[in-house]
Amino acid sequence: MQKIRDHYFEKAKQEKYFARSIYKLEEIDKKYRLFKKGVKVLDIGCSPGSWSQYMLKKVGTGSIVGIDISNSVRIHDNRFTFIQGNIFDFDPEFLKKQFGSFDIITSDAAPKTTGNKFSDAVQSLDIVSRVFSIAEIILPPGGTAIAKVFQGEDLKPFIEEIKNNYKRVSLFKPKSSRKESREIFIIAHNRRKAQ
Repeated sequence: MQKIRDHYFEKAKQEKYFARSIYKLEEIDKKYRLFKKGVKVLDIGCSPGSWSQYMLKKVGTGSIVGIDISNSVRIHDNRFTFIQGNIFDFDPEFLKKQFGSFDIITSDAAPKTTGNKFSDAVQSLDIVSRVFSIAEIILPPGGTAIAKVFQGEDLKPFIEEIKNNYKRVSLFKPKSSRKESREIFIIAHNRRKAQ
C-alpha cells in the first residue's frame, strides 16, 4: 500500500518527527493545554514515537512511559522508558508498582483496519475501553486521559459512561486528521475521586 504523502506527512519529515500524527497531538494540546513541565505520561500505542517526541519537548523534567506491541520506537532519551507488549496482556497494577501514578494517559493506538467500518469501530472501542480501564488504576484524581477512537454506534453510550468518572469529556477532530478518517479523540479531563 502506497503512503499518502500530504502536507502533514512532508512537514513531519522536514521537522524530523517520526510520523504525521504529531500534529494531531499538537492541535489537541494547543486547544486544551495539557502537557506541563514535570508531568508523567503513559503513552499507549506509542510506536513509532512521534507523540512521545512532542511530549518530551513539553514535559521538561517529567517522564514518559511508552507501551506498544511493535518494538520500532526510536526514542533515545533518559526521560523515556519503553515497554514492548500488548495492553490487553498488561497488568495495570504492575505498571503502578513500577512507575507510580501518571498525570496523563495518551493513546493513539488503533486496530489493524479491515475496511469494514463497523468492525473497525468495534475493535477501536475495545482498545479505548481498555485504555480507560487502565486509567482507573494509574490515573489519580485530577488526571487526564486522551484516546483516539473510530466513530461508531457504540461510541455515544461509552462517552456517557466515562462522564461519570471525569469532570469534563470533550470530543475533538484535529484538522490534521484526514477528512475521510473516522477517527476522533476523546479528551477526558480531571478524573473524579473514586466513590
